[in-house]
Amino acid sequence: MNIKHSFFASLVTSCILLASCTEQKRIMKIDHVQDEYNNAVALNERYLHGNYGAPDPASFKRLAQYKQDAYQAVTQLKGQFDQTKPIPKATKTNAEQKINIYVSYLNALGATSATKNTFTGF
Repeated sequence: MNIKHSFFASLVTSCILLASCTEQKRIMKIDHVQDEYNNAVALNERYLHGNYGAPDPASFKRLAQYKQDAYQAVTQLKGQFDQTKPIPKATKTNAEQKINIYVSYLNALGATSATKNTFTGF
């Protein structure tokens, strides 16, 4: 193999590794949002099971709506994942905001997470 072939092989290998790292970072961002949603759902379940005192039945409808809104936003984010394109910032921000609203309402009801939520700061 001559120097040109060796250089070309190294260049191709470097590009493949770079693309792989970039894709991994995008997947990690989506996984982070999914984890935050999962944490909110777990907090919701603990609230509904009385871990923070008696749950307010008047809150159930609103909780269900916030949960659904967050779920749809996360699903949309995951659906727009494309290995060749950046994650749409507006879609990611929308999912984070929906999760924030969901967790904020839970916190207002007295449900507080044992771990700090990175979107809300609670």
